[in-house]
Amino acid sequence: MTHITSADGTRIAYSRVGDGPPLILIDGALCHRRLGPNRKLADRLRSQFTVITYDRRARGESSDVQPYAVEREVEDLAALIAQAGGSASLYGISSGGALALEAARRLPGKITRLALYEVPFFVDDSRAPAPPDYADQLTRLIGAGRRSAAVKLFVREIVGFPAPLVAAMPLFPGWSKNKAAAHTLVYDAAVMGDGQRGKPLPTDRWRSLTLPTLVASGGKSPTWMQTAARQLADVLPGAEHRTLDGQRHYVKPDAIAPVLTEFVATSAAGRHGAPSPTSRSGAHSNSPVARPSA
Repeated sequence: MTHITSADGTRIAYSRVGDGPPLILIDGALCHRRLGPNRKLADRLRSQFTVITYDRRARGESSDVQPYAVEREVEDLAALIAQAGGSASLYGISSGGALALEAARRLPGKITRLALYEVPFFVDDSRAPAPPDYADQLTRLIGAGRRSAAVKLFVREIVGFPAPLVAAMPLFPGWSKNKAAAHTLVYDAAVMGDGQRGKPLPTDRWRSLTLPTLVASGGKSPTWMQTAARQLADVLPGAEHRTLDGQRHYVKPDAIAPVLTEFVATSAAGRHGAPSPTSRSGAHSNSPVARPSA
């Protein structure tokens, strides 16, 4: 196992493949290097980038040190960036995108490019907000050893699954792995902060993030997710939005890989004087994205 040691002593397990500019992939809730959409994405990107995937603290083969704070996860990323050479691009999916945003805000100059896919902000009344005591409920359930109940709370209140589907989830493949990571749902709730209360995103929180940023969403994802992505692109000074036709929240690696390759590689070329079509502030694109041949 390859690992680095974070500032508080937590051992963060990571994998590194490929050759080129460093790109760190950040997982969302319940996922890690061996579980989730980023697992196969690294292989799709390794021909263009040095791709780093890692187990967020308390997941997979990474350890944990209490008490938890979002700042500790930013320190984990800072350690990975140092290992990568001092700067890197970040790609965060779902709540991993919220963590990427926080890292970019707290680590100025170390993040070169920022790509985000469907950060699950609730920005209007098109869906129910998270319960005000959602994080407290998770903490109580985990403390009582009710890990299944904690995962069910997450998929009901945050993912939005209907009650019959939530009840049937223990029969699905992978349920035991979800239970094993249930305690990290409290961490993701902290990462999301107040962003799931059904209110518009603040216009000043990320005012300093002028780095080139891509905000993407799936064309088949729920309307609330697409609305949140567009609003996020609007409040980030250096951002553009793209819709990936045919994609949902669990985006396919073959769909997102060419988008990331174009964005990160073209933006890097732009530093040397080449035109960079993805660095237009506030630009939005809904055109179909070309996908590689099978």
